[in-house]
Amino acid sequence: MSADIALQNEIFAARRLHASLTFRTGAPDGIAVIDRVGTVVTLKHDEALFREGDPADRYFKVVRGAVRGCKLLADGRRHIGDFFLPGDFIGLDAAETYGFSAEAVSDITIIRYARRKVEALAWQEPRVAKSLVKMMREDLCAARERMTLLGHLTAMERIASFLLTMADRTGDTRVSLPMTRTDIGDYLGLTMETVSRAFSRLKGDGVIEQKSVHEVVIVDRDALEELAEVA
Repeated sequence: MSADIALQNEIFAARRLHASLTFRTGAPDGIAVIDRVGTVVTLKHDEALFREGDPADRYFKVVRGAVRGCKLLADGRRHIGDFFLPGDFIGLDAAETYGFSAEAVSDITIIRYARRKVEALAWQEPRVAKSLVKMMREDLCAARERMTLLGHLTAMERIASFLLTMADRTGDTRVSLPMTRTDIGDYLGLTMETVSRAFSRLKGDGVIEQKSVHEVVIVDRDALEELAEVA
């Protein structure tokens, strides 16, 4: 198979997958419209979509794989502010420059949009603008919940809440975790060792079943909710 045919097949598969994801996740009306001004792009593990401080002239949507949004703190530590999964948009809240870096957690397929084209489309079609505002509000609400997560929960409660959130985002008790334990720790404000111990304890207590380092099954959701103090 030639490189051109392989690329065309990848683009076709990505758009077909995106369409199914939009249907399953109930994306706001109007969002699918902007795909006509988007370009399908593939990136390898650890490649950057953009870096903190770059001009915020593009938006992105994850189609396959996962992306981490991260910042380097003044003392050299890394903080991960979010994980973006299939169906998630990146960069909608950016001002003139991006406030964080976005990196591929795994090999990914994304749709990339020129910001000026999306804004022009939103001006022409109010349903597009309404849908974008709705997503930004939901992102703000999720960010506030993460602040509570980091500020008031113990290490085990943070891990339990994280697993429940990932399960809810994917709609399945079989939870894919493409990120490393270090990534999870940098997201939750924990060390990699603490994250590993928490997973081992949950496995030992029969709350989760570890299928692989990147996949767990939630066996006892009630117990996980009790640990997360959401029951």
